[in-house]
Amino acid sequence: MTIMKNKAIISLLMGCMAMGTMTTSCEDMLSPDSERHSYTVAQDTLYSYWGIIKSLQNVAERYVVLGECRGELISGTGYISDSITAILDYDMSKAVDGSCRYLKVSDYYHIINSCNAYLAYCDRERKTGTLQPYMLKEAAQVEAIRAWVYLQMVQVYGEVPFYTEPLLTTDDISAFMQSHRTVTIDNLADELAPSLTQALQIENEYGMPEYNTYNKVCHSSKVMIPLNVILGDLYLAKGDKASCTLAAQYYYDYLSNTQDLGRVIPGGTIPTNIHYGFKADGMEQPIYLHTGEIPWSSTGAVSSTQEAMTAIPSSTNKLWGTVLRGVNALYGYDSEIRVRTEDTSDTTSTTSASIVLTAKYDVKQLTASDAYFNLCKAQDFELYIAANASQTEGAKPTVDPEIGDARQYWVNDIFQTYPNGLRSTEKFITKLNPHGAFSTVGYMIYRKSMIWLRYAEALNGAGYPSYAFAILKNGLCNNDSWYPTVIDPAEITNDWYSTNYVTNYDYAIKERVWVLLNDSLEHWPTSKDYFDTSDEMEDSLVYYVDNGIMTEDEANALYKYYNIRSFENYPDTNSVAVLNYIDAREVKRAPSFLNFKFSSLDGENLDEIFWRPALNSNNLNFTARALTSSDVKISHGIHSHGCGALRYNERNSVYNYVDMVAKKAADYGYTLSKEDIYSGSYDDVVQKAVEDLIVDEEALELAFEGCRFFDLLRVAHRRNDPSYLAKRVALRNPALQGKLMNPRNWYFPLP
Repeated sequence: MTIMKNKAIISLLMGCMAMGTMTTSCEDMLSPDSERHSYTVAQDTLYSYWGIIKSLQNVAERYVVLGECRGELISGTGYISDSITAILDYDMSKAVDGSCRYLKVSDYYHIINSCNAYLAYCDRERKTGTLQPYMLKEAAQVEAIRAWVYLQMVQVYGEVPFYTEPLLTTDDISAFMQSHRTVTIDNLADELAPSLTQALQIENEYGMPEYNTYNKVCHSSKVMIPLNVILGDLYLAKGDKASCTLAAQYYYDYLSNTQDLGRVIPGGTIPTNIHYGFKADGMEQPIYLHTGEIPWSSTGAVSSTQEAMTAIPSSTNKLWGTVLRGVNALYGYDSEIRVRTEDTSDTTSTTSASIVLTAKYDVKQLTASDAYFNLCKAQDFELYIAANASQTEGAKPTVDPEIGDARQYWVNDIFQTYPNGLRSTEKFITKLNPHGAFSTVGYMIYRKSMIWLRYAEALNGAGYPSYAFAILKNGLCNNDSWYPTVIDPAEITNDWYSTNYVTNYDYAIKERVWVLLNDSLEHWPTSKDYFDTSDEMEDSLVYYVDNGIMTEDEANALYKYYNIRSFENYPDTNSVAVLNYIDAREVKRAPSFLNFKFSSLDGENLDEIFWRPALNSNNLNFTARALTSSDVKISHGIHSHGCGALRYNERNSVYNYVDMVAKKAADYGYTLSKEDIYSGSYDDVVQKAVEDLIVDEEALELAFEGCRFFDLLRVAHRRNDPSYLAKRVALRNPALQGKLMNPRNWYFPLP
């Protein structure tokens, strides 16, 4: 086992001994609201709590650096330092403890020992005048913080010393040296779960701590770690099927909870951060526009409409705390503090500070890799083609292979003018610093799309790959506007059929359609094409419309019904409609964490959503509607964030379950048909294929935010396949593949 050398651990722990009782100025850290003035009896505990929150700033930047530099999405430039090169190259002879600011294990143990001391000495029995426990909610948050820090450590160092009691004296250290446990990614969840589940009960009953602002830069709800999410992360990292099932339940509980527990729990809405696309005759290039929130610039309280969930905030100046500028500098930005004073009255003035960033190629150490851009280029962007910019209906969906994933344009071309008058175009990672602005919110630990993607990982690992894919494409939804009401097949008669869908055509044609429909239902689920319209059915509908026997709306209604099944064992079948590509076997055994009664993903009419006022900011003066048919929707799955208006209809989108699974399965030497995918004979291959799609989506959605290496690590560990991580990282540096085939080389050495 990897145990730290005695002298090193003694030195480390001596340095951490006093940390458990550290305090900081409450005035500097927060502005409590009117309901929190009764904390004076426990103010030492309160100061210690905010001291723990502040100490997270010491590991915030390394979360980004160690998470991104060891993945495949980042490359070094000609200006890179030796210490960052050592991290990029997994050079453990140079990447040793303390060799750079991002490699100092004592910073982690500083936080852990502080958490241990807090939990040991916090008086959780004292009550306020309203009989509410003083620091119970804060103690639950400290449990979550300690778990998050331990999770970072096992992902960075592999195996680390583990303790939950404070080490405050030399006797404590001596006893620890005689006997102590270690944790890895395999047993960390089991070690922490008992205390975390108790903390979760507290959070469910009392909510999270309630304050106003944190450190003068953001709402305090931004610094809270949801206990359901950290429990989900711990079990997802463990990775076996049972653990993935537990993780899925925890993520589900978080996403489906809409109670007000001290902050607004987000519910299940996938954020609509979508790049829309449109092209008309005469346009050389299609236009596409990002609509949605920039999460790392969000300073307000966490709400159901936000992406931003949990962050480690920076400060705007040293008087208020640590100014986190290291990642900005590595990404190529010089920073300048600017102070502005405004007269607010005859006798008073207000002084504010901000940090302005300037992109400079000769300070940039890290840039997006070719592997990142190649992944973006490999995606298909779906857009709409119209005859002209004022077309009122009939714009046609198509795919433009030249655009790729539009999220890559968070990495923009920056035109920089230098003192000698020369202009140069350099690609800078602008994602965390949109338009060169400095975000005092800092680094996002959790945002909603990240949690959805990890939920998809957990679902796939638990044996529900088609549900996992639905999160990428459509979402898991209960949305009556997408689908007709699910009807018991026994209720469908010719009279019902005529009344509800089809009128004014002769009995023989009605009988033919009914036979086709009835045959599909009678043989479901053994029919090989029960997830799709048969060619005969489709040809018949086209014939009926072309010959005036049915209207187009009537044919569309029949087509939609044909693709929806009344799933006998699906939870709450009277109100839940299932996407037509979901595997019936998954539906029949769907557990509680797939029973989405809330609307996780609303399909919207294109004429309601596509032509938004924001498009007019491009001075194109669009007055058109893309399509007028009420049954044509676009979806808000995660993949839509970068690949345009994906249509819910499986057949009409290039990003569909069968084709995408088959494409990934080919990488493993399998040629799978639709029948193969749903047969049960290739479930392991299907799960691997969907997992690869999720990993791709994590790269596209979360690039440069700090979690890439950890995403690859989880999957390689889950599969017990070092080549999975090695091959991915080798996409930006082929020389690393052989080294990374040995998992020992994934982790930094402890001192």
